[in-house]
Amino acid sequence: MSDDFTWTSPWGEVWTKAQDIALLKSGDSVITSWVLSDMKVRVYGDTAVVTGRDTTEETYKGKDVSSQRRWTHTWVKRAGRWQCVASQSSWIPQK
Repeated sequence: MSDDFTWTSPWGEVWTKAQDIALLKSGDSVITSWVLSDMKVRVYGDTAVVTGRDTTEETYKGKDVSSQRRWTHTWVKRAGRWQCVASQSSWIPQK
């Protein structure tokens, strides 16, 4: 993650790298399974756009928040390293 990383959540909140790391450290979010699929990578010079889907089994503060999502990650190559600079995810409605 780049220092200026932002994530737009499925509920419309915008998170920074610091907020994302703080959540992981807090233990409030526990992911027991995370399956990635349908990933596609498109590279445009020093920028890459990665799209995909994930299925997670997760609890947040003890509540089941398992879901399926589609997402887009934007990566930039800086000083020879690929860094994720932005991410957005949307829930896939369950039928």
